[in-house]
Amino acid sequence: MMNSKIVVAALGAFIFSSMAFVAGAQNLTDKELKTKVAEIENPLQKIVRLEPKQFEYKAKDFKYLKLDEGAQYGFMADNVKAVFPHLVKEKKVSYMFGKNAYRDARVSTVDEAGLIPVLVASIKQQQEEIEGLKAELMKLKKEMAGK
Repeated sequence: MMNSKIVVAALGAFIFSSMAFVAGAQNLTDKELKTKVAEIENPLQKIVRLEPKQFEYKAKDFKYLKLDEGAQYGFMADNVKAVFPHLVKEKKVSYMFGKNAYRDARVSTVDEAGLIPVLVASIKQQQEEIEGLKAELMKLKKEMAGK
């Protein structure tokens, strides 16, 4: 059995070293980390080119990929690649094929989280258009009421 004073001393040293590590943490801002920051151009026109789908994976045919079963919602990689090429990546999956033999499968994956900023930008663009149309409608109503 360990001496309780040794345990307390070891615990104190661990806490102190952990605090020193945290105290040395560096806070970096977006301005320091990011470059070539720009507005998303034509977000709405890009979003309307995407074709969301409902589908089911062939999970039983490709067990080694560990695909989710049942109804899924998402995008076909080819469609996303045509609009946002940087959001489609190729992933290599190695799997056992026979005794001590492996194969690689390449699968296209879509970074759907990367679409969120584009969706927000497109909603903002739509809202601006809606506000403009509302203002125009109010102007027409006033003109019609004055006649």
